[in-house]
Amino acid sequence: MPALTTAQLFETHSKYLDAADAEDEGKFREALNEVMPRMYKMGYWREMFVEHTQDASKGYISLPQDTDSIVAGLLDDDPLPTRSVWHDYKMVGTNDQDDTILSAFIDDGYAPTYRDIEIAQSYYFRLEAISDVNSSLPSSAYNVTISYKGSGTGDGFDNVTLTNSATSAIGLTPHPNVSSITKIVYNTIPDGHTIRVLADRADSDPITLADIKGGSGTVRYRRYRIGGTNSSSSAHVLLKRRWENVDGTSDLVYIPSNAILKHALLGKLSEDNADIQRATYHWGLVSQLLESDTDSFRGSAKPTLRIAPDGVGAGMSGMY
Repeated sequence: MPALTTAQLFETHSKYLDAADAEDEGKFREALNEVMPRMYKMGYWREMFVEHTQDASKGYISLPQDTDSIVAGLLDDDPLPTRSVWHDYKMVGTNDQDDTILSAFIDDGYAPTYRDIEIAQSYYFRLEAISDVNSSLPSSAYNVTISYKGSGTGDGFDNVTLTNSATSAIGLTPHPNVSSITKIVYNTIPDGHTIRVLADRADSDPITLADIKGGSGTVRYRRYRIGGTNSSSSAHVLLKRRWENVDGTSDLVYIPSNAILKHALLGKLSEDNADIQRATYHWGLVSQLLESDTDSFRGSAKPTLRIAPDGVGAGMSGMY
C-alpha cells in the first residue's frame, strides 16, 4: 500500500467517523492524529522503515525527527547491536558523561540539538533556509528561542530569540562563552518551511543545532552513542518511522492497508461512544491484521524449520 495524502484518505475513510464529523476534513485529520500514533506502536509493518546515513565521527548520531528508533545499524560497514544505556553502565561503566567504549548503538534518550557545542567560546546564532526544501526564510511572524549555558565567570543560563524581523542582523552580536545548548523552542513557523538553526564561530564550520519544520514546539532529537569511532566513522542505520501530526490536505500518511485504518477509525468511534466491547473488537482486529501484514511483507525471508532426521549434521538450521 503506497503512502496516501490526507485528502485521498478523507475521500475513502471519512465515512467511518461520527456522522457529525464525516464532512469535516479537519476532524478527519484530528482522528488520524489520534489513531495513527497508536498504530505506529503496534509493530514493524511494511511502510515503517527508512534508511539513513550519518557522520558518526563524534561518537554519536542524532536521528531525524520523523524517525523513532534504530532497528538495525552498521558502523563503517560492520553490523553493531543496539543497546539501552543500561547495558553501557552494566558492562563497561562510563567515564565522563556521554563516553562509551562498548561497540554498539547505545540508546541515550533525547538531546536538545542535532550536534553539540564542543568548545566553549563565543558563537553567533543564525537561521538559514534549507535550499532543497525552501528558497528563503518565511516572511510571516515566527520566532526561535535558544537557551544556552555559559562557561565563564558570571555566565549562567541565557536566552537569545531569533525572529523573522531580525534575520538579517542575527549574526552581528556574538554570545560569549557558550558551552552547551539546553533548549530550543520555536513558535508559529509557517507550514511548508524548514528552518536550520546554526551556531557560527570564527575558526571552524558552522554547527547545525536543529532543522525545524512548521508549527510550534520544542526541539528533541533521539540520540545514540557509539563506541569505537574515529574521525572518519560513518553510521548506516535502518530506522523506524515516527508519526508526525498531519495538519494539511497534502500531508503523507503511511498506512499498512485500507482495512486496518478502517478498523482503527471504527475503534476510535466506539471508544468515543463508550462502547468498550466493540472498541476492543476493532483494535484486536487491527493487531491481528498488522501481524498478517508484517508476515506477508517478509516473503521468502520467513524463518523455515529444517530437520535432518539422519546423517551427519542432523539438526535444525535457519532459525532466528
